[in-house]
Amino acid sequence: MSTSPYVMVSSTFYDLRQVRANLSKFISDELGYIPLLSELPSFPINPDLSTIDNCRARVENNADIFVLVIGGRYGSIDDATNKSITNLEFLAARQKGIPIYAFVERGILSVVPIWKKNRDADFSETVDTTQLFEFVEKVMSQDKVWTFPFDTAQDIVNILRIQFSYLFQESLKLRAKVTGKEFPPYLHSLSPNALRLALEKPEAWEYRLFMQCWADAVAQRSNLYREYRDKLRLDLSEPVPSNVAKQWMDTRLHELKGLVDSANRLLNDSARRAFGPPGESGDPEEIVWVSQIFGELLETTFRWSKRIRCAHVEKPFDKLMSELALFADQIITQLRTFPIECLRKIEEALTCTNDGERQELRLTMTIELANLDAFNKALSEILSGE
Repeated sequence: MSTSPYVMVSSTFYDLRQVRANLSKFISDELGYIPLLSELPSFPINPDLSTIDNCRARVENNADIFVLVIGGRYGSIDDATNKSITNLEFLAARQKGIPIYAFVERGILSVVPIWKKNRDADFSETVDTTQLFEFVEKVMSQDKVWTFPFDTAQDIVNILRIQFSYLFQESLKLRAKVTGKEFPPYLHSLSPNALRLALEKPEAWEYRLFMQCWADAVAQRSNLYREYRDKLRLDLSEPVPSNVAKQWMDTRLHELKGLVDSANRLLNDSARRAFGPPGESGDPEEIVWVSQIFGELLETTFRWSKRIRCAHVEKPFDKLMSELALFADQIITQLRTFPIECLRKIEEALTCTNDGERQELRLTMTIELANLDAFNKALSEILSGE
């Protein structure tokens, strides 16, 4: 039986179909939890119960975490209680006492104060029934459940990723009090997937933990990647006169070579030491540290690239700036994609491995300054023309 938490996503279906699909993918693929959504084939049902009773039973019997998403529709109403299925699921979650994370469309939240002042007005262009406003008001004011506004499914995913991390930290503290043993500080910063690997230590856990923490470090720097991808110049311009331009560029290349050397040392030396000798268990704290340093290397490379973009280099050396900027491209691509691709290959290999059968998987990455020849050629042409 799986020990992964069950996350119930409660909302109306047709208007929030894509939001539910995105949340299901996030819960299962990124967190490794089990999503409870009524449209999934895995949703447990009791043929002897009605639709409403089945949904309520899933909260009462299965759900460990409850995610409430409220859009512009109140949904199907139970004749016996005059409440929607979503409302009844929420009440069951409150009664059970499990963590509840509530999200309401931003447009709905903005209309609630207007409705409170004039409850007899026509709000049909916003909601299918004003009972929805009553539900939102109950969740926020009476039950005092913290409510997050959202515009897109990604808004919900981003918030849940952070809130679930907080939940895990609180669970660690509680477990430490119960057992009388303090958890190492490095565990507190891990994502749910990484934390489970570090604590449960399943097959090939060292490599899976390493790649998961590295992938998490990449995800934490997604905004830096977008800034780099769109070639934005969000920094002060650094003047580089022509008489020092070559020296300035040589210094920038020296910095990047240092990053490349550090990345290769981390992968070839530090990571291997953290994994431990063959047949022996690795050091989880060391593994987490190495993976987080890869995240810092990626961030430093982003900032290096930004400095190049923002620099104002005098002629004729300004022609070299595009070539110089290319040096970061391959490094950034490898640091971003390698852990995700490796994690996928490891999981696939574990899935395909039969009992007792060993499968060898080679994962290699070599980082180098791939644009060096083109840069030196362009530099020589400029110097020969002076």
